[in-house]
Amino acid sequence: MQTTVGNVFRFTGWSLIAIGVSILVEWVGMVKFWGPDHSRKILELEITYLGAYNRNLITGLYPQDVAVTFMTWADKAVSILHLREVSNWFAGDVNSVTQVIAYGLDAMINTIFIFAVRSAICISALSGFVLVGLVAFIDGLVERDIRKACGGIESAMLYHRAKRIVVPTLFLSFGGYLTAPISIHPTLVFLPVMTVFAVAVFVTAKSFKKFL
Repeated sequence: MQTTVGNVFRFTGWSLIAIGVSILVEWVGMVKFWGPDHSRKILELEITYLGAYNRNLITGLYPQDVAVTFMTWADKAVSILHLREVSNWFAGDVNSVTQVIAYGLDAMINTIFIFAVRSAICISALSGFVLVGLVAFIDGLVERDIRKACGGIESAMLYHRAKRIVVPTLFLSFGGYLTAPISIHPTLVFLPVMTVFAVAVFVTAKSFKKFL
Protein backbone atom coordinates (compact mmCIF):
# COMPACT_ATOMS: atom_id res chain seq x y z
CA MET A 1 0.00 0.00 0.00
CA GLN A 2 2.78 2.42 0.95
CA THR A 3 4.62 1.59 -2.28
CA THR A 4 1.51 2.33 -4.34
CA VAL A 5 0.93 5.65 -2.58
CA GLY A 6 4.60 6.52 -2.99
CA ASN A 7 4.46 5.77 -6.71
CA VAL A 8 1.37 7.97 -7.09
CA PHE A 9 3.13 10.87 -5.38
CA ARG A 10 6.27 10.34 -7.46
CA PHE A 11 4.24 10.25 -10.67
CA THR A 12 2.39 13.42 -9.66
CA GLY A 13 5.66 15.10 -8.78
CA TRP A 14 7.31 14.20 -12.07
CA SER A 15 4.21 15.36 -13.97
CA LEU A 16 4.30 18.74 -12.24
CA ILE A 17 8.02 19.04 -12.97
CA ALA A 18 7.41 18.21 -16.64
CA ILE A 19 4.66 20.84 -16.84
CA GLY A 20 6.92 23.40 -15.16
CA VAL A 21 9.79 22.66 -17.54
CA SER A 22 7.44 22.92 -20.53
CA ILE A 23 6.12 26.29 -19.37
CA LEU A 24 9.65 27.59 -18.73
CA VAL A 25 10.85 26.47 -22.16
CA GLU A 26 7.81 28.08 -23.80
CA TRP A 27 8.44 31.38 -22.02
CA VAL A 28 12.10 31.41 -23.00
CA GLY A 29 11.14 30.58 -26.58
CA MET A 30 8.61 33.41 -26.65
CA VAL A 31 11.34 35.87 -25.71
CA LYS A 32 14.12 34.49 -27.90
CA PHE A 33 12.74 32.49 -30.82
CA TRP A 34 9.01 32.54 -31.53
CA GLY A 35 5.94 34.70 -31.05
CA PRO A 36 3.14 34.63 -28.46
CA ASP A 37 0.90 32.38 -30.64
CA HIS A 38 3.42 29.53 -30.72
CA SER A 39 1.84 27.45 -27.94
CA ARG A 40 -1.65 27.81 -29.46
CA LYS A 41 -0.41 26.51 -32.83
CA ILE A 42 1.35 23.60 -31.15
CA LEU A 43 -1.83 22.69 -29.29
CA GLU A 44 -3.83 22.71 -32.53
CA LEU A 45 -1.29 20.40 -34.19
CA GLU A 46 -1.25 18.00 -31.24
CA ILE A 47 -5.04 17.74 -31.35
CA THR A 48 -4.98 16.91 -35.08
CA TYR A 49 -2.57 14.01 -34.39
CA LEU A 50 -5.21 12.36 -32.21
CA GLY A 51 -7.51 11.83 -35.19
CA ALA A 52 -5.00 9.48 -36.82
CA TYR A 53 -5.25 6.84 -34.08
CA ASN A 54 -7.83 4.11 -33.71
CA ARG A 55 -8.91 2.33 -30.56
CA ASN A 56 -6.09 0.91 -28.45
CA LEU A 57 -6.08 -2.89 -28.72
CA ILE A 58 -4.90 -3.40 -25.13
CA THR A 59 -6.84 -0.77 -23.18
CA GLY A 60 -9.83 -0.66 -25.54
CA LEU A 61 -9.80 3.14 -25.33
CA TYR A 62 -9.61 5.75 -28.04
CA PRO A 63 -6.77 8.25 -27.53
CA GLN A 64 -9.24 11.01 -28.38
CA ASP A 65 -11.47 10.01 -25.46
CA VAL A 66 -8.54 9.88 -23.06
CA ALA A 67 -7.38 13.28 -24.28
CA VAL A 68 -10.84 14.76 -23.73
CA THR A 69 -10.82 13.45 -20.15
CA PHE A 70 -7.36 14.86 -19.46
CA MET A 71 -8.24 18.19 -21.05
CA THR A 72 -11.35 18.37 -18.86
CA TRP A 73 -9.14 17.91 -15.80
CA ALA A 74 -6.73 20.52 -17.14
CA ASP A 75 -9.59 22.95 -17.71
CA LYS A 76 -10.76 22.45 -14.13
CA ALA A 77 -7.23 23.15 -12.86
CA VAL A 78 -7.06 26.32 -14.95
CA SER A 79 -10.46 27.40 -13.64
CA ILE A 80 -9.52 26.74 -10.02
CA LEU A 81 -6.37 28.86 -10.43
CA HIS A 82 -8.38 31.56 -12.28
CA LEU A 83 -5.65 31.77 -14.92
CA ARG A 84 -8.01 32.93 -17.68
CA GLU A 85 -9.45 35.72 -15.53
CA VAL A 86 -5.98 36.91 -14.54
CA SER A 87 -4.81 36.79 -18.17
CA ASN A 88 -7.83 38.77 -19.35
CA TRP A 89 -7.25 41.34 -16.61
CA PHE A 90 -3.65 41.89 -17.72
CA ALA A 91 -4.67 41.90 -21.40
CA GLY A 92 -7.12 44.71 -20.74
CA ASP A 93 -4.28 47.06 -19.84
CA VAL A 94 -2.51 48.91 -22.64
CA ASN A 95 0.81 48.78 -20.82
CA SER A 96 3.41 46.73 -22.71
CA VAL A 97 4.56 44.93 -19.56
CA THR A 98 1.06 43.74 -18.69
CA GLN A 99 0.56 42.61 -22.30
CA VAL A 100 3.67 40.45 -22.03
CA ILE A 101 2.37 38.96 -18.78
CA ALA A 102 -0.96 38.21 -20.47
CA TYR A 103 0.86 36.45 -23.33
CA GLY A 104 2.85 34.46 -20.79
CA LEU A 105 -0.29 33.37 -18.95
CA ASP A 106 -1.96 32.35 -22.22
CA ALA A 107 1.13 30.33 -23.10
CA MET A 108 0.97 28.68 -19.67
CA ILE A 109 -2.67 27.68 -20.21
CA ASN A 110 -1.95 26.29 -23.68
CA THR A 111 1.08 24.39 -22.38
CA ILE A 112 -1.05 22.72 -19.71
CA PHE A 113 -3.49 21.56 -22.39
CA ILE A 114 -0.60 20.40 -24.60
CA PHE A 115 0.65 18.30 -21.70
CA ALA A 116 -2.84 16.79 -21.29
CA VAL A 117 -3.07 15.85 -24.99
CA ARG A 118 0.45 14.42 -25.06
CA SER A 119 -0.21 12.42 -21.90
CA ALA A 120 -3.11 10.70 -23.65
CA ILE A 121 -0.82 9.84 -26.57
CA CYS A 122 1.83 8.54 -24.15
CA ILE A 123 -0.70 6.19 -22.55
CA SER A 124 -1.54 4.83 -25.98
CA ALA A 125 2.15 4.48 -26.83
CA LEU A 126 2.83 2.69 -23.55
CA SER A 127 0.82 -0.31 -24.75
CA GLY A 128 3.09 -0.44 -27.81
CA PHE A 129 6.11 -0.64 -25.53
CA VAL A 130 4.45 -3.48 -23.62
CA LEU A 131 3.80 -5.43 -26.82
CA VAL A 132 7.25 -5.02 -28.38
CA GLY A 133 8.88 -5.61 -25.00
CA LEU A 134 6.96 -8.85 -24.49
CA VAL A 135 7.80 -10.15 -27.97
CA ALA A 136 11.47 -9.18 -27.59
CA PHE A 137 11.62 -10.79 -24.13
CA ILE A 138 10.15 -14.10 -25.33
CA ASP A 139 12.39 -14.12 -28.41
CA GLY A 140 15.39 -13.38 -26.21
CA LEU A 141 14.57 -16.25 -23.86
CA VAL A 142 14.34 -18.61 -26.85
CA GLU A 143 17.79 -17.47 -27.99
CA ARG A 144 19.07 -17.97 -24.43
CA ASP A 145 17.79 -21.56 -24.38
CA ILE A 146 19.47 -22.19 -27.73
CA ARG A 147 22.73 -20.76 -26.37
CA LYS A 148 22.35 -22.83 -23.21
CA ALA A 149 21.75 -26.05 -25.16
CA CYS A 150 24.61 -25.42 -27.58
CA GLY A 151 27.10 -24.32 -24.94
CA GLY A 152 27.36 -20.77 -26.21
CA ILE A 153 29.59 -18.12 -24.67
CA GLU A 154 28.11 -16.14 -21.78
CA SER A 155 28.74 -12.38 -21.50
CA ALA A 156 27.77 -10.69 -18.23
CA MET A 157 29.04 -7.36 -19.54
CA LEU A 158 26.63 -7.45 -22.49
CA TYR A 159 23.75 -8.33 -20.18
CA HIS A 160 24.38 -5.50 -17.73
CA ARG A 161 24.93 -2.89 -20.46
CA ALA A 162 21.73 -3.83 -22.26
CA LYS A 163 19.79 -3.89 -18.98
CA ARG A 164 20.87 -0.34 -18.17
CA ILE A 165 19.32 0.95 -21.41
CA VAL A 166 15.78 -0.38 -20.83
CA VAL A 167 14.42 2.00 -18.15
CA PRO A 168 16.22 5.20 -19.29
CA THR A 169 14.85 4.63 -22.78
CA LEU A 170 11.31 4.86 -21.44
CA PHE A 171 11.91 7.86 -19.18
CA LEU A 172 13.84 9.86 -21.77
CA SER A 173 11.34 9.22 -24.56
CA PHE A 174 8.25 10.11 -22.53
CA GLY A 175 9.92 12.98 -20.70
CA GLY A 176 11.38 14.44 -23.88
CA TYR A 177 8.09 14.16 -25.74
CA LEU A 178 6.04 15.73 -22.95
CA THR A 179 8.36 18.73 -22.63
CA ALA A 180 9.31 19.25 -26.29
CA PRO A 181 8.76 22.88 -27.34
CA ILE A 182 7.97 21.86 -30.92
CA SER A 183 5.29 19.64 -32.40
CA ILE A 184 6.53 16.25 -33.60
CA HIS A 185 4.30 13.47 -34.85
CA PRO A 186 4.17 10.78 -32.12
CA THR A 187 5.08 8.04 -34.60
CA LEU A 188 8.37 9.76 -35.38
CA VAL A 189 9.10 9.97 -31.66
CA PHE A 190 8.07 6.56 -30.34
CA LEU A 191 8.71 4.18 -33.24
CA PRO A 192 12.53 4.57 -33.17
CA VAL A 193 12.50 4.47 -29.37
CA MET A 194 10.40 1.29 -29.37
CA THR A 195 12.97 -0.27 -31.69
CA VAL A 196 15.81 0.59 -29.31
CA PHE A 197 13.74 -0.61 -26.35
CA ALA A 198 12.94 -3.93 -28.04
CA VAL A 199 16.59 -4.53 -28.94
CA ALA A 200 17.66 -3.76 -25.37
CA VAL A 201 15.06 -6.15 -23.92
CA PHE A 202 15.99 -8.83 -26.45
CA VAL A 203 19.71 -8.59 -25.69
CA THR A 204 19.02 -8.55 -21.94
CA ALA A 205 16.94 -11.73 -22.10
CA LYS A 206 19.29 -13.40 -24.58
CA SER A 207 22.45 -12.73 -22.55
CA PHE A 208 20.95 -13.63 -19.17
CA LYS A 209 23.10 -16.21 -17.41
CA LYS A 210 22.52 -19.79 -18.51
CA PHE A 211 22.30 -21.30 -15.01
CA LEU A 212 20.56 -19.69 -12.03
